[in-house]
Amino acid sequence: MASFGDLNSFVGIGRLTRDPELRYTPSGTAVCKFGLAVNRSFRNQEGNNVEDTLFINVSAWGRQAEHCSQFLKKGKRVAINGELRSNSWQDREGNKRVTYEINARSVQFLDYLKDTTNSSEDGYRKNNQSQEDSVEDNSGQENSHIEEDSNEEDIPF
Repeated sequence: MASFGDLNSFVGIGRLTRDPELRYTPSGTAVCKFGLAVNRSFRNQEGNNVEDTLFINVSAWGRQAEHCSQFLKKGKRVAINGELRSNSWQDREGNKRVTYEINARSVQFLDYLKDTTNSSEDGYRKNNQSQEDSVEDNSGQENSHIEEDSNEEDIPF
């Protein structure tokens, strides 16, 4: 009998519920946290259209975290590819608490941001790149080593 591996994968498109919050771990790795609202529509048993919103916490790491902090704002639309992670702790009353968040492997910026310092039509994007380019960092670990071998002029947007 064949054995199948487990799969932990999230893919979603939504809008930021708050401005991204950038912090750094003691080892210097950037981590950016923000909320994502994912909407869905469906018909209930009575045949009525129902709108439902799922609120998800997202964390991005490394250079991707810095880019999210720099270019994303509340209300902007993004596509997230990542994995579900859980965090558990005890509250002040001794109760066990668990929260879940998406650890982003890639974040695609879907809204066009205008560069206020550049009056050209393509804003901050250079070389006519698609507005759905992504910034990826697969580290996802606090203690991973991130090389800083390129400067800000190499950023694809």
